[in-house]
Amino acid sequence: VRIVRDCITYCATHMKRYNPINISGYHVSEAGSSPLDEIAFTMCNLIAYVEEVVKTGMPVDEFAPRLAFFYVCQADFFEEIAKFRAARRVYAKIMKERFGARNPESMRLRFHCQTAAASLTKPQYKVNIVRTGLQALAAVLGGAPSLYNNGMDAAFAIPTEEAIRIAI
Repeated sequence: VRIVRDCITYCATHMKRYNPINISGYHVSEAGSSPLDEIAFTMCNLIAYVEEVVKTGMPVDEFAPRLAFFYVCQADFFEEIAKFRAARRVYAKIMKERFGARNPESMRLRFHCQTAAASLTKPQYKVNIVRTGLQALAAVLGGAPSLYNNGMDAAFAIPTEEAIRIAI
């Protein structure tokens, strides 16, 4: 936590346009957690990091606009849309009510999303195109500002050029 604190404070002071951290929930979800746990763990990490940075005397609005998150979009279409929408509201509430953020950018959840590698299958791998397409749509409808769509053959190899073209 101290290393993260030091990284955030250094970047806020010397590298103002740099994102010092991506608070990740992707690995939590891919390990089998529920969407609720994925968001809860990242928000707990957020609170721990922000508390530490604020203890240094740095105002929350000086560093919070550059915090970023990394989430997965799993296969349950409506649950994933709701997860992202709820995460944005929870984040804004934490930043405003708990940490006193005033800058709207400090209350905007900036996150990258990736479709779920755990949902990809080797047999009939071309079906993964539809699978990741629906996951990508759920991420967009949930408000994801940044998205990576897995290639259809990523279940068994580094994606081929064709798979990457299709994913894009």
